[in-house]
Order: sequence, then C-alpha cells, then structure tokens
Amino acid sequence: MAITYNFRRGAEIDGIDPQTAGEELARITEHHGNLTAVVVVNEARPDDAPLHPVFEWDDAVAAELHRQLQADTLIKAVQVVRTMDEPDEPVFVKVRSARNYQPVEQVAQRLDLYEEAFRDACKRLGEAQAALEQLVAVAARLNPQMKPRAAKAAQIVGRVRDGLPTGRL
Repeated sequence: MAITYNFRRGAEIDGIDPQTAGEELARITEHHGNLTAVVVVNEARPDDAPLHPVFEWDDAVAAELHRQLQADTLIKAVQVVRTMDEPDEPVFVKVRSARNYQPVEQVAQRLDLYEEAFRDACKRLGEAQAALEQLVAVAARLNPQMKPRAAKAAQIVGRVRDGLPTGRL
C-alpha cells in the first residue's frame, strides 16, 4: 500500500511537493538506518537530488540565514532573573505583524500587541496538543502500551487550552 504524504498545516516548504519530500525522507531513513539533519543535507547536495531545491546552496546566503537563526535563538533565550518567589521572564517577544521582537514589558502594556502575542502563544499550545494527539493515535495503532503517557499529556494541554480566554481581552 502506497503512503500519501502532506506537509503539516502551517509548514512553509518551498521547492518540493510533500509527496516527493516524504518519499525521499523515507528512502534516506531506510538507506541510512536513521534520519538526521546532517544526513538529509548530505543526501540533498547533488544538483539532481530530489531534496536539493529545498536548501540554500549559496554559502554566503546560507551563512547569513544561519546567523539569523542563531540570533532568533539568542533573542528567545535571554531572560530577566527575578527573585526566588518569581519565575524568570523573557526580555523580548516576537510580534509577527511588526515582523520583529519587542520588549515584553512594552507588549504587555499595549492591548493590540499583547493580544497578538497571546494568540500566537495559544496557537503554539494548539500545535503542541495536535502533535501529542497524533502521537497518541499512532501509539494506539502500533504500540498500545505507549499510549497512556502521551494521552495524559494531550489531555493536560487540552485542559489548559480550554481554560484560556478567547476573543478580545
């Protein structure tokens, strides 16, 4: 039975259709016995490789894009240390409509920016819940004794999500 592949909702992958990508990743996994980013990049290097169009092969451009990813990681990692009674908190939050990071204290004081950041956080929570539910479904089908842990996690995330306010604050 042939497998049909698709990209997850919200994924933006240019240069390849999901069926080709899925088939090539399955082939690489079978050939190498595992799947890592290093293996995928190495398999994609030849100009005629199915995954080649997905990657930036101009080293100067790729290096700059990599540095931008490192900057994103840095910005998201830095936190303000509070007292022992208060948790550490982020310094910056991404505001998608502004296409930049802004000080979290400023975002928290502006209702429009706060609502946008809140919606983005809720969306990520929903994505986490969907990933857990998919894991539960696969476990139920292939390995039922693995199902309870992921099912409990999906329920917890779902309860948290259900308890969040909806609409405008």
